[in-house]
Amino acid sequence: MAGEVTETDFASLVGELAADPNRRHELIKLLREDNELYNQRGAATTTRMRGWVLHNLSLTGLTDDALIFVLEELDTGTDPYLVAAAARALRGYTRPTPALAPFVMRALTHIRYRNEPVSFESYGEYGDGDDDTTPVQELLITLRWLGAYAQPVLSELEQLRARPERLSRTLLASIDEAIEAIASEESVDNDSCCSLPLGLKDRFSWTSNSRRSCEPVESVIFEDHNNDLITFRDFFQGQPSIVVFFYTRCDNPLKCSLSITKLARIQDSLLEHGLADKINTAAITYDPEFDLPERIRGYGQNRGLHLNTGHRMLRTRDGIDSIRKHFRLGVNFIESLVNRHRVEVYILDSNGKIASVFERIHWNEQQVVERAIEILHEESGNNSQASNKRNAAASTMGTLASLAIAFFPKCPICWAAYLSVFGIAGLDRIPYAPWLQPVLALIMLINLGSVWLRSRATHRMLSFYFAVGGVAVILISKLSHGWEKFAICGVLLTLAGSVLSALGTSKKRQPGQETRTSLFFDLLRRDGFTRTNDRTTKTAA
Repeated sequence: MAGEVTETDFASLVGELAADPNRRHELIKLLREDNELYNQRGAATTTRMRGWVLHNLSLTGLTDDALIFVLEELDTGTDPYLVAAAARALRGYTRPTPALAPFVMRALTHIRYRNEPVSFESYGEYGDGDDDTTPVQELLITLRWLGAYAQPVLSELEQLRARPERLSRTLLASIDEAIEAIASEESVDNDSCCSLPLGLKDRFSWTSNSRRSCEPVESVIFEDHNNDLITFRDFFQGQPSIVVFFYTRCDNPLKCSLSITKLARIQDSLLEHGLADKINTAAITYDPEFDLPERIRGYGQNRGLHLNTGHRMLRTRDGIDSIRKHFRLGVNFIESLVNRHRVEVYILDSNGKIASVFERIHWNEQQVVERAIEILHEESGNNSQASNKRNAAASTMGTLASLAIAFFPKCPICWAAYLSVFGIAGLDRIPYAPWLQPVLALIMLINLGSVWLRSRATHRMLSFYFAVGGVAVILISKLSHGWEKFAICGVLLTLAGSVLSALGTSKKRQPGQETRTSLFFDLLRRDGFTRTNDRTTKTAA
C-alpha cells in the first residue's frame, strides 16, 4: 500500500483528517513507526511525512494520546524539521504543566548546533525564505508559551544565555524574551512539576494472566556475539529478562548508542545487587543482515556491556519479521535498512512473555531494574506458594496414611465391623484388600522422607523427630499385643511433625529474597537519590 500512496496523497490525507473533528484522532495512527505507509520509504521521506503530521497537530490541538509522540521527538530527536514541528505541536496542548519544560530544554540543548532553517508553509517545502523558522526559535517560543510553568529550567536557560557562542543576535534576543516571560510571571504550584499527564502512557505492564505469549517465536534461532546459536525458548525461558533493541548503523546518538550504554548500567546494578545470574539481559539488532557477531560484540563492549551466556547481543538468523511481530516493534524499513524506530525496552517473565514495556521517551535504568525485580519476586512468591501447597498436600497424605495404617483392619471380619459402625450395608460384597496396608506403609515412609528433607533444608529437625516418633509408635502398636490403644498417639505425633515441617518451609526466605523496597531504594541511594525526589527522576529521565 505504501508504494501506491504518493507523498502528495499523504499530505492530502493528513489535511482531510485535520479538517474533520471526528477523524482527527486518526492522525495519531500516522505517527506510529510500524504504520504500513512508511514501509519502504527512505529516511528523508519518512521525516517529511511525520513532520507534516506534527505540524497539523499544532493546528488542531494536541491530545494526551498524541502528546507522547511530541515529547518523544523533543527527547530523542536530532532532525531540525521534526524538532521544530514538535515544538509547534506542543503549544497546541491545552493543559501546560512544569513537567513539559525539561523536554523542551533538552531539545534546545541537543539541536542548538543543528539550527537549520525550516518551513511549514506547505508540505515538503525547504526553508529558504524570510518567513522561515528554526528549531531553536520554535523551542524558545514554546518556553515563552509555558511561561511560569518553565521556571524549573530557568537557570539552564540563563546559563545558555551566558554562553552565546553559535547563537545569532536574533536568537539571543529570543532567549532574553523567554527569560523575561518566565521570570515575570507568578510562580505556579510545582508539586506536580515531575508528573506528566495521566493520559501519557510511556510504560505498560501486564499481569501474569494477560501477558503476550512467546509461542509464535519459541523456535526462532538467534546467533549471539560469539557466533553461538540459541533459540528464543532456550534463552528467554527460565528466568526474567531485560531486552533492548538497537542497530549499529543508527546515526542518532540519543537512541541506539544511548540504549546500549544504559543497558550496561542496568547490568552494573544487577551485578551490584547479586541479581546478574537471576535476570538475563539481551540486546537484539533490528539489522541482522549487517550486524554480524563481531560487529555487535564490539559495539556492545565499547559501550560497557558485560557479555556472557546470560547477557548477550543477538541477531536473528531468519530475518527480523517474526520478532518484530511478536514484540510489535516500533520500527520500519527500506529493504533491510531502518528508516525510523522508537526507543524501546521490554521486560520478559520467566516464561518468555512480555510483562512490561518502556518506550519512546528515555527510560530510567532504576525503574527498569525495579520492575524486573518485582517480576522476579512475583515468580519466586508463586513458586513458594506452589511449593507450600505441595508440602501441605504431601503432609496431609502422609498423615492420612499413618491414620489408615494405625487402624487398618487385620482381617475381613474387622472390615465388616468397621463399616458396620457407619451403617454401611452389603458388607459381604466388599472384598478384603490386604495389599492396601503395604501401600499405606509406603506412603507413610515417603512422608517421613519428605519431612526429613524439608527439616534438613530449614535446619529445623524437631518436625522430623516428631514424625519419626509417630511412625515408631504406629509400628509398635501394630506389632505388639496390647499397644493398639497407643496408635492414635502415633498419628498425632506424625501430624504434628508434618504440620511443623510445612510451616517451617513457608517461613524460609527464598535465596536473594531481600525486600523489594530495600532493594529499590538501595539502587536509588547508589545514584544519590532520595525517596522524595524519586518521582522527579523517573519522570524527567
